[in-house]
Amino acid sequence: MNQNSYILQPNPIMKADSYKFSHPFVYKNGIKGMFSYLEARSKGDVIVPFGAQMWVQKNLMTPITMANIDEAEAFAIAHGEPFQRAGWEKVLNVYGGYLPVTIRVVPEGTRVPSQNIIASVECTDPDLFWLSSQLETNMQRGIWYPTTIASNDYKNWRAIRRFALETSDDLSGVPFSLHDFGGRGVSSGETAEVGGAAHLVYFMGSDTIEGVRAANFYYKNSMAAFSVPASEHTVQCSFGSLPWEQREYLEAMLNAFAKPGKIVSIVVDGYDVYREVQQICEMKDAIIASGARVVLRPDSGDALEIIPRLLKLLEIGFGSTVNTKGYKVINNVGLLQGDGIDYKSMVEIMEVVTLHGYSLSNIVFGSGGGLLQKVNRDTYKFAQKASAILVDEKWVPVFKDPVTDPGKKSKAGRLTLLRSKMTGEYMTGNMDLPIDDEWEDVMVTLYDHGEMFNLTTLDEVRARAQS
Repeated sequence: MNQNSYILQPNPIMKADSYKFSHPFVYKNGIKGMFSYLEARSKGDVIVPFGAQMWVQKNLMTPITMANIDEAEAFAIAHGEPFQRAGWEKVLNVYGGYLPVTIRVVPEGTRVPSQNIIASVECTDPDLFWLSSQLETNMQRGIWYPTTIASNDYKNWRAIRRFALETSDDLSGVPFSLHDFGGRGVSSGETAEVGGAAHLVYFMGSDTIEGVRAANFYYKNSMAAFSVPASEHTVQCSFGSLPWEQREYLEAMLNAFAKPGKIVSIVVDGYDVYREVQQICEMKDAIIASGARVVLRPDSGDALEIIPRLLKLLEIGFGSTVNTKGYKVINNVGLLQGDGIDYKSMVEIMEVVTLHGYSLSNIVFGSGGGLLQKVNRDTYKFAQKASAILVDEKWVPVFKDPVTDPGKKSKAGRLTLLRSKMTGEYMTGNMDLPIDDEWEDVMVTLYDHGEMFNLTTLDEVRARAQS
């Protein structure tokens, strides 16, 4: 049997909601083109666009085939929907299978106030104008999710930097202060890939290999993130629960991975976290001689109670210095909290650590579900809507304005994002109206009729996001 028979092959025509099949048959007569835009409708948030380049490469750069059309038609009819076969055959025969649309985006990593356009899609083929709306499902989910992760991480990054600036002499550890443990806690491999790549806009520590590979490949980076040798509870528990068995476990980790200039991460909460930390303190001379930094991971229990106690034990065992900010830095060892971490819990832990007089450099964080999974489209209220149609060679604004929910009012016209040359502020503007000299259009064309333009690298995205 052909190996592909075990795998459901992707069909780009069918990456849509079912009802999209029916829409080409009911639009108002005379429409020759359509323009749609994507925004986050939440109030007062900073949005960091990410993922459009990855989505276009994965979804629009492989042409559709006659087999795709045949499969989509058979499915639609059996599913209870009509199918616009003539339109899709035009895509194949006239445009070589590439969608005849233009997609413009805000350069990824640009920090934009919410309620502004971040992407648009336009089609001016009179037979295919509906493609602008047809793409909504696939395009929106390809952008809202990684943009949400990057936008959340902007808040995480700012909080960590704030505490680091207040309590640490060296900020070089900030990019490694929030490690991605989310690979096993997300809904799919593609979620790990897309969300894991988005995390790397602000941070450089990750155990989500799919995300690192995606960032390397789609954003031309040699190595977007790094990890360190680390144990897990399977390793710890394989040695047994008795004190001498746990001593053997700790020694095995140090013998294998504690090398000069290296970091080794050791889980210590499998049985008695206080006992294991005390045993680490008894191994002080060996750890110092190794030249490594040992990071202990005490994931179970109330972090706000346990972390200060462990820091005190480590300080007694290894000693500490006081930095120029007046905070204690424990020698040779530190902690990694990787359980229950999201923005709120992380800030609470940082507050407790610093209130006890310790520098933030003594602790790093790992996050799984709280980083990559506990979000949805409504986290920042993303929506993609048609805002203009081309009728009689003129673009006509269209919009929704529900009397029952003013917050869902959509924008009208062919839109773009403008930035003030004087103040740097942003606003959404109309492409068909004159633009004052004070303002510049910051959106760029990413995709146009099967070709990509203005590709960016992860280094460029990071520079914009962290400026």
